[in-house]
Amino acid sequence: MAERKLWFTAYDWSRSYVLPESVSCNIPHRGSLNDCGAWNTARGVLVELCRALPAAPVSLLYEPVQRRDRLRVAIRITAHTRSADGQDVRVIYRSERSDAEPWPDFWSVAVNGFIPASGQDARRPSPPWIAHTAAQTLRTELGR
Repeated sequence: MAERKLWFTAYDWSRSYVLPESVSCNIPHRGSLNDCGAWNTARGVLVELCRALPAAPVSLLYEPVQRRDRLRVAIRITAHTRSADGQDVRVIYRSERSDAEPWPDFWSVAVNGFIPASGQDARRPSPPWIAHTAAQTLRTELGR
C-alpha cells in the first residue's frame, strides 16, 4: 500500500511570513491553520518591504474597511518601517472587490502619501511586488 504524504503541514502556515515580537501589530505575528489569508499578505508586505529597502519593521496595521453594504469587501494594510538613518517609510496597500455591478475591483499602493501604482482588475500585486514598487518610488519619485 502506498504511503500517504501530507503536502502541507501546520508548520507551512507558520513559516510563510513571521514577524519579530517587537513589531506592533493587530494580527498574529505568525500564521497558523484557519487564519485569514489576508493576514499573511499583510505580514508579507512588511517583511518584503524591510528586505527591499533595507529597513527594520516598526508596525503593521490590518483593517477591514467600512463597507457601504454587504456586497463590497475592502481591506487596508499599513506597513511602517525605519531605516538605519532613521527615515520612516509607510506603505498603505488597499484592496477592494465587489460581487455586484457596477463597482469595479480596485487596488492601490501608497508610499509616504504618494500613490505610484493602482489598478482596476482582479489581479492583485504580491507582497514582493508591493515592496519593490515602494523601494523604486522612494529612489525615483521621492528622491531618497
